[in-house]
Amino acid sequence: MEKYHVLEMIGEGSFGRVYKGRKKYTAQVVALKFIPKLGRSEKELRNLQREIEIMRGLRHPNIVHMLDSFETDKEVVVVTDYAEGELFQILEDDGKLPEDQVQAIAAQLVSALYYLHSHRILHRDMKPQNILLAKGGGIKLCDFG
Repeated sequence: MEKYHVLEMIGEGSFGRVYKGRKKYTAQVVALKFIPKLGRSEKELRNLQREIEIMRGLRHPNIVHMLDSFETDKEVVVVTDYAEGELFQILEDDGKLPEDQVQAIAAQLVSALYYLHSHRILHRDMKPQNILLAKGGGIKLCDFG
């Protein structure tokens, strides 16, 4: 953790916890996903390493960019772009979205999925919780399952 400051927890799930952070000596805001190793099978840990390797090679404006990853004795830590929020939260709070916003989100998702499929990668966990909102109204697909 010598490269990052942990600022605040922004999410929690069965995988672990996600924190907003900042790269030391810069103003770069990042997301730090802490995934505990304890209680995970060798197969689960291998699948996690495979997902990290897949993410490392992806470059698309609508797919969250992995900046770094490392391991501690107890956790695997994945560092990605920071996004402002989840599509799920907006849908839960507001109940719906304007049609033009839905069209923009759908177009960005199609672009991201086309990119993934053209690289022979399946997402396997498409849901509103895995669609993050970036600054400027863009979306970022994350958590490939």
